Amino acid sequence: MAFYRIPVLSLIVAATPGVAETEADDWRAGGNVGMTLAAGNSDSLRATAGLEVTRTLGKWEMQASVAANYGMDDGRSSSERVEADFQINRDLGGRFYTGFSPEFLHDPPAGIDWRLVVTPLLGWRAIEGEKFKLRLEAGPGFTWQDGSRRGGGFSSLRLHGNSSYQFAGNIRLFQSLTTLFSVEEPDQFTINAEAGVESRLSGLWSLRVTAKAVYYGEAQASQDQDLLLTAGFGYNHLPTELERDSLESALGKVKFKAGQWRISGLLGGSLSRGNSEAVAVQAGLELKRKTPDNELAAGFFGSFGETGGKTSSGSLSVDTHFQREQGNGWFVGIRGDIDHDALADLPWRFALTPFGGWHLLKNKRTQVSLEAGPSAVMEEQGESEDSYLAGYLAAKVEHRIGEKSRLFGDLSWLSEASDWASFLLSSEVGIDHALSDKVSLKLIARNAFDSSPAPGRERHDFQLISALGVSF
Repeated sequence: MAFYRIPVLSLIVAATPGVAETEADDWRAGGNVGMTLAAGNSDSLRATAGLEVTRTLGKWEMQASVAANYGMDDGRSSSERVEADFQINRDLGGRFYTGFSPEFLHDPPAGIDWRLVVTPLLGWRAIEGEKFKLRLEAGPGFTWQDGSRRGGGFSSLRLHGNSSYQFAGNIRLFQSLTTLFSVEEPDQFTINAEAGVESRLSGLWSLRVTAKAVYYGEAQASQDQDLLLTAGFGYNHLPTELERDSLESALGKVKFKAGQWRISGLLGGSLSRGNSEAVAVQAGLELKRKTPDNELAAGFFGSFGETGGKTSSGSLSVDTHFQREQGNGWFVGIRGDIDHDALADLPWRFALTPFGGWHLLKNKRTQVSLEAGPSAVMEEQGESEDSYLAGYLAAKVEHRIGEKSRLFGDLSWLSEASDWASFLLSSEVGIDHALSDKVSLKLIARNAFDSSPAPGRERHDFQLISALGVSF
């Protein structure tokens, strides 16, 4: 099995070792939960959850964790994995320790209904520096499992290593590698590898990107590979007071002169192969040029998805607008929009709209505006082409949170002038958090409601998207 997945949205809440010093008897705990969702003419779901708990008591150290992920595309389960482990260690003096570790795995797509591994172990803190830490563990054990790969029990050997490296107190690299061998059949083995980077954004929040790979030995099956890549926000909970310092303002470094072009792109997606054949990609690009009196912008946003050889999403939106300030908060402009949505049976729609508007609120942190105007619309929907005059009304909001984050949203209404009951209501809400002077993380919710969809199509479409953005 070759199985690859990149969740579009993953909200991660996790404990981060090495960020602050803790008392010897303190508990440290963290959890994670993530989700991707598309509903309407396409339906897909990705969900992940986990919990980690650690405690040090004198010479004893306890660790426990549980993690699960689930995926479904158009009513079909595409992934189902639960893993849990518990480990208790006792310091032997110097850099050595001994321990005991039971581990549980449930992964039906990989042919494992359940697996239980029990391992006494000997560990070595090979490197215990301020910035770099490395641990190595090894021990014999016994494995019981049931599933299509192999049932019954067998003697096993477990090798494990993990390391972390701290950059300037704000960025941490981490990795782990675990290998489980069958003593009787050495070519029957499982290798688990995990690597990632965590960057503190502000206070207790951080951005975490993690890749986890699993490889099964040749004796088990020809479907032998799993890969999971996640990206999202992190929240660190430690028992002692954590300094709430922030990274130097990233947005503050970006100084755009009047008349300069600013280009921003974003990319996100998901891909799976093996038990589920699915792919989804979201991409966008925006070009903007602003002076004290004028604003010119153009951009596109597209998404494509395929599940089991059938298209599960396929949309493209292109827009451009020119806006000129008139003084006293008023402005005028013209915009053009092109839309395509394969699943909504909309081959194309073009709208040309002159508009006028007013800034309800405009300062350094918050901007709120309303705009309205007539619109000329031409479209092909279903098996018919049509053209009509429409009314256009929109509200736009933008608010800065601190120095690095920005909330934004817009709501637009487009209705046929001859039939106000036939309308299209679109909205977008999101947060943009700067990770550096050029890179940001964007979380976007897009919603569309068409009161008169093509025959056999849903009225409502919803997307939840997470992507990295680049500006220059």
